[in-house]
Amino acid sequence: MILNNLSNQFVVQFPKNFFYPEIHARWTPIVKRLKLPYESIEDFINASVQNITFPSVELPVVEQQQAQYKIAYRGGKELEPVLDKNLTITFKLSEGFISYWILFEQIEKFVEYSDRVPFWPPMFVSFLDHHGFELVEFTFSKLIPTSLSQFEISYATTAAEFNTFSMNIRYNRYTIKRKTTDSQGL
Repeated sequence: MILNNLSNQFVVQFPKNFFYPEIHARWTPIVKRLKLPYESIEDFINASVQNITFPSVELPVVEQQQAQYKIAYRGGKELEPVLDKNLTITFKLSEGFISYWILFEQIEKFVEYSDRVPFWPPMFVSFLDHHGFELVEFTFSKLIPTSLSQFEISYATTAAEFNTFSMNIRYNRYTIKRKTTDSQGL
């Protein structure tokens, strides 16, 4: 019997010190006030991740005429230069819209004129097997935020709903760690 994939067998991790010091100073007391089991802003945001959308892999081909037939060959580039390097991450819209405002302020600090590093620190996405063992880990580095979605608020909405928002990120480089050796007891 071949098992189906579980679409929730992944972990997105914004590592320690991903957010600017100003964000930590402003939002840590607010997150602590929620009495939730998060040690940092990064933990809070990691826990609010709902899904991530990877773009498809579109490989260019080169065609050449051979008599009356066109023959297609692989393109002349390796995989990384031809990938669409955009990720869409969907987050849960938390109480008081805290998750949104943390990311909004992070983007605000990113685009203000200053001597900051022109990229965000790396983020990690791990894919797990059905036992919870990590199989593949992507490290996306030199991140640039490209958009933060809208959300709707209304006085007419009185029922508690599960709301989300999304952020688009462009990465410039990636590395893959494949952890499929028998050292993990697989």
